[in-house]
Amino acid sequence: MPSTAVLSSPATPAPEARLALAELLLGSDEARVCARATVDWLVRNARVGQTLCLAPDDTDANHFSALASHDVQGAERYTLSLHDAAHPLAAVLHQPEPRWLPAGQVPPELPLGRTGLLAVPLGQPDPETPAAGLLLVAAPTPEPIPDVRWVARHLGTHLARLHKGRQLKRLEAASTELAARVNAATEELATQNELLRRQAFQLEQACAAKSQFLANMSHELRTPLNAMLGYTNMLLQGVSGELSAPQRRSLVRIDSNGHHLLQIINEILDITRIEAGRMPLHLSDFRIPELIQEVLSELDPIIVRSKLAVSTALAAELPVIHGDRQKVKQIVVNLLANALKFTHEGSIQVLARYDAADESVDISVEDTGIGIAPRHQEMIFEDFQQVDSSPTRPYGGTGLGLSICRRLATMIDGQVTLKSALGQGSTFTLHLPRRARPT
Repeated sequence: MPSTAVLSSPATPAPEARLALAELLLGSDEARVCARATVDWLVRNARVGQTLCLAPDDTDANHFSALASHDVQGAERYTLSLHDAAHPLAAVLHQPEPRWLPAGQVPPELPLGRTGLLAVPLGQPDPETPAAGLLLVAAPTPEPIPDVRWVARHLGTHLARLHKGRQLKRLEAASTELAARVNAATEELATQNELLRRQAFQLEQACAAKSQFLANMSHELRTPLNAMLGYTNMLLQGVSGELSAPQRRSLVRIDSNGHHLLQIINEILDITRIEAGRMPLHLSDFRIPELIQEVLSELDPIIVRSKLAVSTALAAELPVIHGDRQKVKQIVVNLLANALKFTHEGSIQVLARYDAADESVDISVEDTGIGIAPRHQEMIFEDFQQVDSSPTRPYGGTGLGLSICRRLATMIDGQVTLKSALGQGSTFTLHLPRRARPT
């Protein structure tokens, strides 16, 4: 029968023994080697009996497997799941101190500690950072075992280092593979897409420093995607010959999904530029009716597919506006596209009126769609937020469109407001000063 008792208190190991273990851990790049050396050191120098060293699986932090053991039958096949927060060992992962479990509290699935168990966290855990693993030592009494805490702290430090190293290598490998694919596609399509490449570089230079990684990734994805959309468009126009009906249907689907992906990437890029303060203002004089007609023309294919009655009601006295025309257009496009997405039947109306008292213009998009409950009306203007954020939600999108609208409106001294009721449609309004202040 395996021993579960700890021998009488040993003499304190010589400093040379500790130094030898520390050097061995520093020189090893294998978690199992570190754990095996630590357990052997405890058996020789601390005279422990049954010992089991556990560490989290790389894919599941609450699933532990055995790295090393002493006098534990079947330890190499043992796994421990701590998904249950009430598990007696779960709390140890966030506590700096070991925990002793009397025989009656030792989980029955553990193959050691029938007379008591000392559970020691590896490393220096805290409420935010869990331990790098667990060192389980059979102990019939709660009296501390010399050197166990010292060993656990040092082993945890090295296991955490090795875990981070593995994560970094996987990230570097994935990054290298992605970079290779993007570079190959970019090189192949560089000649045909020079204009798109320059646009991507211009946008890249304007991105905020704190969001540089996200902005760079957005650009690297935009370049090949725009190329694919360009080729898809040429095929649909018959540049390479007539297409059969099945071929045309497949290309239309590719084009539709490609544009949807491009819209998502563009929204992420806009957020990074606004947050970094690199979204410039281009002030000029423009007329609201012309802008709204432009918006309707751009969204005409979607309007036709929706089979909704889309109309306008523009006041006759609308003045010339001095502001950033492109940003106003982007806001109106976003609001109208949202109305088309969330309106299944009925109508949509785009309205514009001028308030001479405070010299402001209101552009509203009024729909008869699904509406928004009051408790959700502020949330939808936040980044990556939607009324239904579940994976099975019926409406796609990143949840960035309205957030971008509100930020752009603030940049041009305006604001976006909402009036809505669940099941009774929505009215989004852009309040715009007649003259925006230059930055």
